[in-house]
Amino acid sequence: MVDGGVCRIPAVDLITFCGVVAEDVLSPHGALLLSRDADFAALSPSKRRGFAFSLLNAGVFSVVVRERPELSLNEILEVMARGKRPSEQRFRTLYEDAMYYLTSFCEKVFSGGPGTLQSFTLLRAGRMLAEAVAADPDIPLHLGFVLRKDNLLLSHSVDVGLLSAFLAHRMFPEREMAVVSVAAGGLLHDLGKTYIPEEILNKPGTLSEKEYETICRHPLVGEAALRKSGVTDKVILNMVRSHHERMDGTGYPDGLSGESIPMAARIAAVADVFDAVTSERAYKRRMSGRKGVSLLMDNIGTHLDSEVVRVFVGAFGMYPPGTGVVLSDGRSGVVVAPGERGVLRPRVLLHRDENGDALSPAVFLDLAAMPSLFIRRCIGEDVSEAV
Repeated sequence: MVDGGVCRIPAVDLITFCGVVAEDVLSPHGALLLSRDADFAALSPSKRRGFAFSLLNAGVFSVVVRERPELSLNEILEVMARGKRPSEQRFRTLYEDAMYYLTSFCEKVFSGGPGTLQSFTLLRAGRMLAEAVAADPDIPLHLGFVLRKDNLLLSHSVDVGLLSAFLAHRMFPEREMAVVSVAAGGLLHDLGKTYIPEEILNKPGTLSEKEYETICRHPLVGEAALRKSGVTDKVILNMVRSHHERMDGTGYPDGLSGESIPMAARIAAVADVFDAVTSERAYKRRMSGRKGVSLLMDNIGTHLDSEVVRVFVGAFGMYPPGTGVVLSDGRSGVVVAPGERGVLRPRVLLHRDENGDALSPAVFLDLAAMPSLFIRRCIGEDVSEAV
């Protein structure tokens, strides 16, 4: 809903919201939880997080807000200095911890150690990711840009774990344990690939029929390894076995279709595809985030679930942060945040005018509040170009 700059957003998005509450927020029993005109731009990130979690715990999952259409450069730099740099450091620590837990779990699986200890390590990693994305919704925006990835399989698994947890949290924020299981399942979705020779996994040319068959067995191999190690969580097992099933029934290993594919596996499929196409590989160049989002949209109904893609696009927008853009008036800049009121109208930091000259000061715009402006084209669709 959009009316005079007013819209409804998920309560969890209050963590990064910089505007005012447009309507009193009441609990299901009528108690006042948050007053109209509460100014979130004046609050610290920890206080915003506290308000968001209080509303979620009270059973309130959305809030009507009014966001300021334009911030000054000093304001946006202050927000970025207060939130972005610590968030990047938290992501580095989170990523390293997740890699450690995932490696430790895989080593236990390979060595045949006690299943109870393995399950503990797995759920600890899943809870860590689930709690991280609940506390900091910006974490998934750092994927692929913060760390140089030496182990592609492990780093891809961490990315999919984070993205899966992020999507699950937005789809059912009240079901904490389900989000934990989805995060753990995302971490382990490609466990079966650890049994495949690296020369097949990273082969730059076309796979032979036998090599392709080997690749297609990895969901079954991964599920079998988990069951043998004592993992019984159905969500995790479903994600490992079914993340390559397709909505039209052409996937593998079981040829499931539509709603017969477990929802957790449908979430993993979206996370898996997006991270795979936007990451560099030995056999291909990475797509830009915008093209990755467009690919998700193109595969709705055939490969991917429409509801999961809708949630993904609603969170990241059609122009993910980092996308260079030229506006309809000729000014150019970079997308710094998704739009709150439209996937095609993000928030943009403009640094050049219509003649290509540097803007001083730069201008921060919310395109949702600027109906006369729109994105004319993207800059640097080849991500190797400087934006």
